[in-house]
Amino acid sequence: MESHAALTTLVMPPLAPLLGLLLALVLWLLPSSSVFAKLSLPLAILSVATLWISATPVFSYWLGKQVGQAPSQAEAVPQAVVVLGAGRYRDEKSGNERLSATTLERLMWAVDKGPTQLPVLVTGGRVYAGERDPEAQLMAVVMKDRLQRPATWQENCSRTTAENAVNSAAMLHDSGVESIVLVTHWWHMPRAARVFARAGLQVQPLAVGTPGELLPRAQGGLLSWLPTASAMLRTQVYWRELLGQWWYYWRPLPPEHKC
Repeated sequence: MESHAALTTLVMPPLAPLLGLLLALVLWLLPSSSVFAKLSLPLAILSVATLWISATPVFSYWLGKQVGQAPSQAEAVPQAVVVLGAGRYRDEKSGNERLSATTLERLMWAVDKGPTQLPVLVTGGRVYAGERDPEAQLMAVVMKDRLQRPATWQENCSRTTAENAVNSAAMLHDSGVESIVLVTHWWHMPRAARVFARAGLQVQPLAVGTPGELLPRAQGGLLSWLPTASAMLRTQVYWRELLGQWWYYWRPLPPEHKC
């Protein structure tokens, strides 16, 4: 999983334009008569412009719009709620782990907005080396102790959204479940809903938030063209989703992943 994360980071801002600037510096050091040396200034300008634009709220707003919406599904009576994990925080010294704010938001959304009578499956394993508990186990503890909604199933082995879908589908099919309410964030829902449908489940999306949240009021007008760290973070999230949609479109589903 570390290699996948590294490759994704390589083609996203800020690393991609920063590498462009580094290459421009290398080309600039070549003899001035070289054709490649003459490319250094255009490459540097392009890299700076890409870095600037990627960090603007107006660009992150536009990119978020490109993520799209979850495909519409045939109406079916849902039999379970599935909540996708979204990472954790881990203290390297103590090893203590807790759920990320994104994961907690999904759990709370499932409890507040999801059908109260349906059983719940939480899904997520250990993604990176050194992680102690499966993410689904952390989610189940929070649901039981903090939200008073016990999880019926824990899918503890998956590391990606595709493995979330394959492993969860296998577990739910064994229990006779064919139709689910899927809970994840709106920007993740198009990719997640499609891959869960490919895994053989009928999906009713229950997205956390909406694209209407994309451009905060405090970042309108001229401010929407000024780079901010929060806009860069959103750009990374949406760009990663677009890459993931393309990747999942061309790749077959993975086999069921065992811990």
